[in-house]
Amino acid sequence: MRSFREMLGKRWKCEHCSQEHFIPTEWILDGEGALERLPDKLKEMGWERVLIVADGTTWEVAGGRVFDLLKGTVDRVDRIVLPSPPEASEELGREVLGAIGSDTSGLVAVGSGTVNDLTKWAAQRGGLPYLVVPTAASMNGYTSSIAALIVKGVKRTIPSAPPIGVCAEPEVVSSAPQRMTASGYADLQSKSVADIDWHISHLLFGLYYCPLPRMGVSSAEGKLRGAEGRLRRNEPGAVMALLEALLESGMGMTVAGSSSPASGGEHLISHWLDMNAERAGRKPAMHGEQVGLGTIISAKIYELLLQSDPSSWQSDPSDLTPPERRRGEFRRRYGPDAEEVMEQFKAKWVDEGGRKELLKRMAEMWDEMRRVISESLIPAAQLKEKLGSVGAPTRISQIGVDEEEFREAILHAREIRNRWTSLDLAYLVGILPDRVDELLGEVI
Repeated sequence: MRSFREMLGKRWKCEHCSQEHFIPTEWILDGEGALERLPDKLKEMGWERVLIVADGTTWEVAGGRVFDLLKGTVDRVDRIVLPSPPEASEELGREVLGAIGSDTSGLVAVGSGTVNDLTKWAAQRGGLPYLVVPTAASMNGYTSSIAALIVKGVKRTIPSAPPIGVCAEPEVVSSAPQRMTASGYADLQSKSVADIDWHISHLLFGLYYCPLPRMGVSSAEGKLRGAEGRLRRNEPGAVMALLEALLESGMGMTVAGSSSPASGGEHLISHWLDMNAERAGRKPAMHGEQVGLGTIISAKIYELLLQSDPSSWQSDPSDLTPPERRRGEFRRRYGPDAEEVMEQFKAKWVDEGGRKELLKRMAEMWDEMRRVISESLIPAAQLKEKLGSVGAPTRISQIGVDEEEFREAILHAREIRNRWTSLDLAYLVGILPDRVDELLGEVI
């Protein structure tokens, strides 16, 4: 298998993990004239009534055009145009769900990250298929089996069926602001550290792991080598190559049955910043921009771990306090969302005895862990060069976040989700909290 695109709509037994994989996305229309081919595809699927979901901006970019193209093909075309930019909240998802008619055949998401997630979430709950018309190569969630929404004040990845199809027009995708292209490139870089997080969770806890998602993305990523300058100029060919790699990354998550192949500690930093911005009543930076900075931090953690010796590993005494005894601290940090966050953190917190056992296990398999890290890791300095080459942020000042807020994100982002990542590993061996300013120095 060279790419997941070869396996659209198929089931197969994996030669690497022996599990059955399935990609629910059945088709991808791309290239010049892709939108003009969409009406025939809907006719082929037997869709009679559709709901188009867009925001104010994406409606102008492509939503209106899709509406006009489908009017003469299906019996009825409904639309819901969300505020621009829309909020990735369960409340707004319910508005989309409420716009679905009793005889709606399927939904059409016209947009990028949040529009896609809201449509995916609503389609899942409405028991309907959906397809997506991407308007930017800005993130890897188009073809994933999750929707990222804020639920009860906490950013959550919610299981939701991937789109049945993708219709991507080069003219549309490359017309997005270059900042969105750079954000998508930054989001893609996270897979290097996220895959390490996932693999180490497998080694330490016996959790499921498969190398296929990493291999699929690496194949598509090969088309981006040397394309940084063209991405910075938003050239259609380069932007479509980036989108192809992002779609592969999303399908990798679907194959894995979770976001683990592309979402680790670096994404928790981004989600923490999203939650903090919402509590402060301000708009966060773009998802990929935050993820790119988080990826630099995770990469540096792994560099420091590689430089360490197992004999020096020791958790800071301050981290041995059980979550239940930190309730006041959590309430100060998370306000009304404290209990929800605490439940996530409690589920993975390890007591002193458990830490000793984990550290012993790590020391015994240190050679294997070093190999896993070294094979995938892109050093922080190299990551900053790659991100800078396409115009993605490499310093927190570029996303409007001050040092104290980002320091807090590094220290506390692990608390918001029951997933073991580089951030938990850093606390286990004693890199955090002691060396937080050294990590912060990578992005200031």
